[in-house]
Amino acid sequence: MIDIHKLNAFVAVVEESNISRAAVRLNMQQPPLTRIIKSLEDELDTQLLKRLPRGVEATEAGKALYQEAVTILAHAQAIPKRVQNISKGLEGQINIGFTNSVGLHSFLPALLRNFRENFPAVSIHLEEDASSSLIDSIINEKNDIVFLRKPAPINLGLKSLHVLDEPLIVALPSNHPLTLQGDVIHLLDLEPYDFVLYRRLAGQDLFDNILACCYQAGFSPRIVQEAPRLTSSLNLIAAGIGLSIVPEAIRNFWNKQIVYKALQADTTCIAPIYAVYQQDAENVRLKHILNLLD
Repeated sequence: MIDIHKLNAFVAVVEESNISRAAVRLNMQQPPLTRIIKSLEDELDTQLLKRLPRGVEATEAGKALYQEAVTILAHAQAIPKRVQNISKGLEGQINIGFTNSVGLHSFLPALLRNFRENFPAVSIHLEEDASSSLIDSIINEKNDIVFLRKPAPINLGLKSLHVLDEPLIVALPSNHPLTLQGDVIHLLDLEPYDFVLYRRLAGQDLFDNILACCYQAGFSPRIVQEAPRLTSSLNLIAAGIGLSIVPEAIRNFWNKQIVYKALQADTTCIAPIYAVYQQDAENVRLKHILNLLD
């Protein structure tokens, strides 16, 4: 392995085209510099410089070494700054996971935009998955933070931060009888009708939340079809297969052949969003995300 100090000396000689001037530039005497160049040539078993009457010139091999040396020295000079930036969270990567329904809420792109504006050199890796898989990704440190519809299970060393509460609303096919009612529909009025829901395996938190609201209202919804994604359920609703209860953010995402109504119940029907992360996490970039959530 070539000593970086030798490379630095060689670059100075090539750029100055004169060993004496290079020695002045390097703040050293000429004889030690000459010995360094000779040592480098011996190490590579190649002549690197041609001696001229008034200086030196790089050989073809020397020019190749010069190009490589400049790149190596520039990289070496940048290492301390990059290490410091990473330690301060100014560079590196942040890994963020979220469920499908959370990904449709406007808070997430707003958060990412704010983070990117403050930390433009940090790469953002996004992962959409089911809540159980996202919890595993935090435990296994694959993701730094994930956004779910419920807090993390206890006794796993994870911390949950409540981000917001999103109202649940009713999504109806445009030809559904309930569209003739007012802007607000009571939850119990949905009991006689067919439901289309986001599949529990994919959206367990939201699915369980919707069922809990129905049970508290005094009925069990008649689910005629489940969809693999929340957006897929919208297609089924628009096709007239059934109605659904969805997060309010959906209203701004899809309105083709679908009518949305506010939902009224004896107990508040909401779909909360929580940030989940390692309780003892020391990731500086994660701390920046948490600061933006405050």
